[in-house]
Amino acid sequence: MAKLSKHLLKESSLIQMLDPLGADWNNTQRSVPDNAASQHAVASDFSRLNSLFDHFLEAMGIAIALIGLDGSILASSKWQRACMQFHRVNETSRQRCHESDVDLASKMQQGHNYALYKCRNGLTDCSTPLIINDVHIANLFIGQFFLTEPDLAFFSSQGKELGFDNDEYLNAIAEVPIVAEEKLPALLNLLASLAQQIAELSMANQQSARTISSVEQQIAERTQELELQNLILSQISQGAGLTDILACMVQQIELLHPEMRCSVLLLDPSGKFLKHGAAPSLPDFYNQGVDGLPIGMGQGSCGTAAYTGEPVIVEDINNHPYWQPFLELTQAANLAACWSQPIKNADGKVLGTFGIYHSEPCQPTASQRQKIARYSNLAELAINRSLSAEKIRRLAFYDDLTGLPNRRLLEERLQHAISNSKRSKNYCAMMFIDLDNFKPVNDLYGHKTGDQVLSQIGERIRHVVREADTVARFGGDEFIVLLHEIAGNKAHCMQRAEQIATKIAATINEPLDLQQDSQLSHRCQSSIGLVLFSGKQTSADLLLRQADAAMYQAKNRGKNQFCWYQP
Repeated sequence: MAKLSKHLLKESSLIQMLDPLGADWNNTQRSVPDNAASQHAVASDFSRLNSLFDHFLEAMGIAIALIGLDGSILASSKWQRACMQFHRVNETSRQRCHESDVDLASKMQQGHNYALYKCRNGLTDCSTPLIINDVHIANLFIGQFFLTEPDLAFFSSQGKELGFDNDEYLNAIAEVPIVAEEKLPALLNLLASLAQQIAELSMANQQSARTISSVEQQIAERTQELELQNLILSQISQGAGLTDILACMVQQIELLHPEMRCSVLLLDPSGKFLKHGAAPSLPDFYNQGVDGLPIGMGQGSCGTAAYTGEPVIVEDINNHPYWQPFLELTQAANLAACWSQPIKNADGKVLGTFGIYHSEPCQPTASQRQKIARYSNLAELAINRSLSAEKIRRLAFYDDLTGLPNRRLLEERLQHAISNSKRSKNYCAMMFIDLDNFKPVNDLYGHKTGDQVLSQIGERIRHVVREADTVARFGGDEFIVLLHEIAGNKAHCMQRAEQIATKIAATINEPLDLQQDSQLSHRCQSSIGLVLFSGKQTSADLLLRQADAAMYQAKNRGKNQFCWYQP
């Protein structure tokens, strides 16, 4: 493979070599690497080659270095004393070393697979390129060595010329190995193959580490989202209001992403406006300013997103046409970018928008776009579950036809009225209303028209009484009116109840427009039973029976009148 000079010391532990990693031996950039070369070099960990090169040096006496295209030393064995203590520290000989470096690097850049250079200092270097994934990322150098027995007279003369200590210099030259030239290509191929395999393994390991790190991050983020989802579901099950649920959700998202300020706007029942849902980190004046925002093209990011049903990303609010009408608001709130995602249910219906604001102009990354979509889904979950809970509540407590409280809710409110009356000593009154001539409506015009009549009458009764009072549909064409805590004086309370009963009878008796096209109308009359109570040993069921009995007394007396309950 190689023969060593007779002057070369046999014991590798006595070979006097120096560490080029800490020396200024490569102070001139050879070439500017392209991006691919730089990326591959950064992605490879060559530190394991240092030990490999040192072992090779101990076995063969040949120094090795892997040098990046920018001149940085990526890995190296110790280096010859002749080079590091003599040639590289003298200006004249260092320039000759530099010529060798540049010549070899230049040939590598030209696509040579192997290059040999006999330095004017009397030593020889050679190099080969290191190719990773078809990219030239570094050069593998071996040197300094002799191809034949050295001319000691030449080195003695050179040492005298350069001012070196002759004995020390010749001792250093004696440590330089002699390598047969025909063996160099095979030697370089061996070393380059080892370096290539180590680099590729390093890159694969780093890629695996990055993949694992990315997966772990995704799992962590998904875990956080599931925890947030569970929190939302827990709040819904506990009966929390939608506003509180959305505010909590937004606050949790902002804790995960402190650079964001989030907002949820809800589409109003008309489908034409966005109403404030939750935006705890935005100023009150801003939330008030966008409350009632019309949906449509150019209505900021959220109004446009709700209108189109598509995400709207505005990188720079100040210079975007959608935001020009709102600049006074956004500048006062220090808002520079807004990314809005429509909140849709499973049927694709828009329920509102989830918006993210930033204080500086910016675009979302692909990962951030995915997060926005997922947070929009969380908002949809909160809104839909809340709407479902509200729907269930309405089905349980409200009449589906008229929207009035049903019998179940009436009984709850009646029990509360009894308890409150007992504490306050004020009288309450209840009316049982039955329509006298409703059956002909169904018989002549059908049940659909009959439903319209019941809805209109329920609405008329509701407008006669106070906001605090209760109007309920008891069943069929029967309605209940509960007058809460009218007065402490019994006579005054009865008088007030009769006045209201008279107004209710009058409003029921007004003509009802059944079919607008044909101008068909109908008049209903009513029989009303009244009962007075103050909470003394009274039950809801008993009061309902008494009011029902009073209503039948009114019917028995000829209908279209009211009667007080008489035991």
